[in-house]
Amino acid sequence: MGLIETLYSPGVMLLVSLVLIPLLVIGATVALVILLKLVTSGRPDVEKIEYRKYLRYDAGNPPRPGDFRRKVSMQYLGYLILFLAVEPIVILMALILIAPREALARVIFLYIAILLIYAPLLYYGIRESRRLEAWILG
Repeated sequence: MGLIETLYSPGVMLLVSLVLIPLLVIGATVALVILLKLVTSGRPDVEKIEYRKYLRYDAGNPPRPGDFRRKVSMQYLGYLILFLAVEPIVILMALILIAPREALARVIFLYIAILLIYAPLLYYGIRESRRLEAWILG
């Protein structure tokens, strides 16, 4: 058994795919995070002045007196519903691409059923994102 046969044996290929490649990806990710931390480190002169940066406030802002519980003036609800409805549909398209030919009809049927189930949610999300009067303050 030569070197080439040993390198392409099922055991070595399994070891490479399950151990070596994930370790390389994790190592590259850690190296990138460390590099980005060094490149984007803060300025010490600003951090000494901005002491609130490390205090536990909402969004880094100190609390102000008064009643701040009010209607939000952003129409994110409809867009959030649209994203939560469309994202699984897009992900499930991958099932059609990887499905074997024998099961392709069943996968397409499942996909159409999911689309029909999500149709009312999509309709509501589109309607809610276009309804501006609910998001106007005043």
